Amino acid sequence: MQNSTLAKIAITAAVAVGGVAFLVKSSLGSAQHYRMVDELLAEGDLGQWENKEMKVHGWVQAGSIVEKTVDQETFRSFLLQREGKKIRIFNKGPKPDTFKDQSEVVATGHLVKADSMKKLADQLGVQLDADMPYVVDSTELMAKCPSKYKDGPSVKIDTNFKAQ
Repeated sequence: MQNSTLAKIAITAAVAVGGVAFLVKSSLGSAQHYRMVDELLAEGDLGQWENKEMKVHGWVQAGSIVEKTVDQETFRSFLLQREGKKIRIFNKGPKPDTFKDQSEVVATGHLVKADSMKKLADQLGVQLDADMPYVVDSTELMAKCPSKYKDGPSVKIDTNFKAQ
């Protein structure tokens, strides 16, 4: 009887340790890094972020959006900027309804060498700037429309209200 109890405890412990190890490994494997455009570019050595999944946050530079349909798939490129720093984003597929010039955007994707996107840049008619050795190959865009939230009607609160 004692051997069967010890065996059950050992099996339970092994399953628990295995489960915890699986959770730790899966959460570390999908870690995402979040950076504002200016913070990312201020770090200097962008090679440390190459091919790592990350979220890059900034504002779409006015007039920089280029879209084209190639083989029934929509591709786009634009400049994401903040505090005078900018990085080129490449994205394909659907875009958020609020995506437009000067909208606040978080692009999820991988930082890759600009040369690796040369063929797509040529198809879109986009110039790869020599001072931008890396671009973001984005798989998802999240956008917020700036005009939707800023000059809305103001609400005055009556602070003299007294309950009856």
